[in-house]
Amino acid sequence: MNRYETVKAYVYEQYARIANESLRIAAITHTSMVDTCITLLAITRSIPLERAKIAALFHDYAQYIDNCKHSEHARLSSLYAHQYLAQTKNYKVIEIDDICFAIAQHSRKDQFDSPLCECLKDADILARFLEDPTKPLTGIRKQRLIDSLADIND
Repeated sequence: MNRYETVKAYVYEQYARIANESLRIAAITHTSMVDTCITLLAITRSIPLERAKIAALFHDYAQYIDNCKHSEHARLSSLYAHQYLAQTKNYKVIEIDDICFAIAQHSRKDQFDSPLCECLKDADILARFLEDPTKPLTGIRKQRLIDSLADIND
């Protein structure tokens, strides 16, 4: 998990530089919550923990660093993650591809992808729920939350 700690330090260092205080707080709070949620889900689902936690760290990166349009944040976050992970030379291509694919797909909650993708999608929904349990969930998001809680409970 040393590689994870290095990525975590990098991401949070970048977030600390965000000038807009409310955006900086949102970045740190949401990323931390998704990281916590994905830990529970990855262990429960036998997903490689380090990959899952790294995907969680980068999943909304562009949204917070660039304050980009929400419709673009998953793709751009994936590109940032790919650039960073490749530059470190600490990851195999298959690891980078798995992590970046999950990040790129995490906003597509209505479709099913790789196990890591599904874990990240569900961790994102669970984190949003825990951040504001009064916000109503419907359809696939509600079902994902119910299934995630059942997985954790098993």
